[in-house]
Amino acid sequence: MNDRELTINKIAQNLISVDDGLKWFEDSDENQKMDIMRSLDMCIFQSHPTVEDIDLGMQNSGLKETYSPCVLIRSKPFNEARQKVLSMTGLDQYRAFQLFVAIFAAADNRRREMECKGGCSHEWHNKQGL
Repeated sequence: MNDRELTINKIAQNLISVDDGLKWFEDSDENQKMDIMRSLDMCIFQSHPTVEDIDLGMQNSGLKETYSPCVLIRSKPFNEARQKVLSMTGLDQYRAFQLFVAIFAAADNRRREMECKGGCSHEWHNKQGL
């Protein structure tokens, strides 16, 4: 697990506040932002979000459903929408990061509670203090 993935997992597990995570993203240069979004997308893909996780993530993101990333997630199949959201820039990219973190957090939390409750081999669930 690289530093980006570790930070993303810390944000999803509330070991780093969402506000601090947003600042980390905002303070990154454009190339770093793209790398962060790709890593976050990989985390989402590996967490296998359900429709319920996506809905909960949308609610927990604090974003308006009329924002471009939210509209895409609601109007397209999720895997297709993820790819389109990854190409966003500027304010939409910032909002996409916020949305993707919330979706990942919902899916990862569900998996930790249901599939990993008694222990698992996921490195990011078992590191002390992550």
